[in-house]
Amino acid sequence: MNKNTFNRMETKLIVRSLLSLCLLPFIGFSQNSFVLDDFEGDLNSWSAVNDKTHISFEIVDNPSPDGVNSSDHVLKCTRKAGSVNWAGVILRGVYTLNIDSDPSVGYGYASVKFKKESRGNVSFKTESGPDDETYESILAYPNSSDWVDMTFDLRSAAYGDYSDFFVMVDRAEEITNDEVIYIDDITLFKEDLSNPVLVDPKSQNGTGEKDGYKIVWADLFDDNYLNTSVWNVEVRGDGGGNNELQYYRTQNVQETKDNDGNGCLVITAKKESYSGKNATSGRLTTQGKMGFKYGKLEASIKLPKTANGLWPAFWLLGQDINYNQWPKCGEIDVLEMGNSGAFSSGKQESYFNGACHWGTVSDGGHPSYTQTSTWSYSLQDDKFHLYTMYWDETKIEMFVDQDIYPNARPYYTLSINDKSNDRAAGLYFHHDFFVLFNLAVGGDFTGIYDINGITALANSDAKMYVNYVKVYQKEGDNSTYDGPKYVGLEEIDATESGLSGIMSGEIYDFFGNRVVCFENNANDCLQSLNAGVYIVKFEDASALKVYKK
Repeated sequence: MNKNTFNRMETKLIVRSLLSLCLLPFIGFSQNSFVLDDFEGDLNSWSAVNDKTHISFEIVDNPSPDGVNSSDHVLKCTRKAGSVNWAGVILRGVYTLNIDSDPSVGYGYASVKFKKESRGNVSFKTESGPDDETYESILAYPNSSDWVDMTFDLRSAAYGDYSDFFVMVDRAEEITNDEVIYIDDITLFKEDLSNPVLVDPKSQNGTGEKDGYKIVWADLFDDNYLNTSVWNVEVRGDGGGNNELQYYRTQNVQETKDNDGNGCLVITAKKESYSGKNATSGRLTTQGKMGFKYGKLEASIKLPKTANGLWPAFWLLGQDINYNQWPKCGEIDVLEMGNSGAFSSGKQESYFNGACHWGTVSDGGHPSYTQTSTWSYSLQDDKFHLYTMYWDETKIEMFVDQDIYPNARPYYTLSINDKSNDRAAGLYFHHDFFVLFNLAVGGDFTGIYDINGITALANSDAKMYVNYVKVYQKEGDNSTYDGPKYVGLEEIDATESGLSGIMSGEIYDFFGNRVVCFENNANDCLQSLNAGVYIVKFEDASALKVYKK
């Protein structure tokens, strides 16, 4: 699918109904998480602790909603210069919760969202009562003015019941200037959401760990809430670059159970009017949060009846899309159904394709390779089917139901050895990619541009279910990508005079991926690129410089 740059939006971690449990002094452990406060109501019993004269707090509107925190209200905490360095806020005696490394007994992790302007550290502390048994976890706060979701490991605490919960910022550091800190979504978890590999691979379905592949990441969608430390839920109505008819909304993406009780990611397409569109649906990505280079990717998916007009997709885009615009970033479509060719052949339930797109747009087109298949059985039979992609230094291959038919032929194969020119696939598929799922309505792929032609939504909603998605890699494959990391090199503005002297050298983005550029010299190449941060390695390897454009 032809895609543009995305906005991140967040689905609330916990359904509001959990908050009704807050009236109980002791909490049972049937739920995997517990919200101490999301600050969408009153302040409850939060109070300043250790230095009440220098710290104040109130519930305010979220000053800058983003993909990490899109909630309406947050806690604003103001610390005046001279406050003691252990001052903070405390929720005392409202809940009694058990801390334990065993998820069948208690909670092992805490998650808190912060927004602050300066570096420092943040702390989450528990006490069993005033001046009683305590445990504190301290993390370094990154250099970011955006919202940051931080996970604290509580498993080193003395296991048992705790009733007091502290949040402290700039712990053990002198406060020399007034500082404003925003805090939100203080939540206890039984399992670590910052490391989604939560299950013994041997117990998992799918192709499993064999032929040298070891599982490195998975989401089994069995927690009843979407892990937004990994997933971005998109909100957009631009047609996805393909004249699609839907508006993508957070409400159309859920983690829940299907009719058979399987934990699933569920994307729902609806025929309804919203913000100038006649349909709504869902799309989510792991952009900037999880990606990988080489390995085995698989997802177990139950597809809706596409009939005329639905377009479900499981695919990947290059993690560098913000700096190398589509199709230069590369695109891998593991599964697409709903093509107009299926309608004309009367094979809507078995006709599908894999595809790759790459290169630069020239004369209205770009390099790509698509393989269509008509399978021997329905892939829209209200059952889960496994879609698997293998990706190494030489090729990309895709399979259907390889867990059941291990010797089945691939339905798609693309060689990525050729790097001879700017249209060669080998230049574009050797860097990190991120994962996407979506259920589009109408558009170019389907050949339908009128909502009345979408027969799949004529009588009811349509749902796409994902039971799990997993990444396996072999020794030597690049480990999974968990966000951009700047190298510790000098940054200068790209407009400074030093840029004019660059005439050669290789250029890399800040992910460490080589930038595909076909200008005659590095200066012209940098000038042609989108805004971002780029590293120039001179041909004699004598220097590295970073240019921020």
